Amino acid sequence: MILSKGLIGYFLVGILTLFSVIACSEKGPPEISIKWPQMLVEGDNGAAFMVIFNKGKGSDRLKSCTVKEYPQLNCELHDIVKGRMQLVKDFEVPAGETLELKPGGRHLMLFGLPENLKGEITIILHFEKTGDVPVKTGVVR
Repeated sequence: MILSKGLIGYFLVGILTLFSVIACSEKGPPEISIKWPQMLVEGDNGAAFMVIFNKGKGSDRLKSCTVKEYPQLNCELHDIVKGRMQLVKDFEVPAGETLELKPGGRHLMLFGLPENLKGEITIILHFEKTGDVPVKTGVVR
């Protein structure tokens, strides 16, 4: 049986495409951990900052957040774009990398906090793959 050069070319392109997809695919789940959480409150609004580590082999996305003690609160993901704070739909946390939520950059905004809020609260981070990750943080006024 004689194979045409065109057929062999298509076969090789298919094999190379398959190998490139396999090589680029994630090789494991994300492994999320949180350090140094902090929340600054002014009036009934707050901003939460922390460092999110992904030591796993798969990427993840922070999709949203809620507050355990105050489920009615509006908790949003924000970033600074062209010098202005903007609501964003998610934050990517690539495999083996760190996402820093900090003043003047990406952060969480909480709206409608009680005026007498003190002590600590639990912010629940909702990740696409990891699921819910509770983070206890102190409140600084």
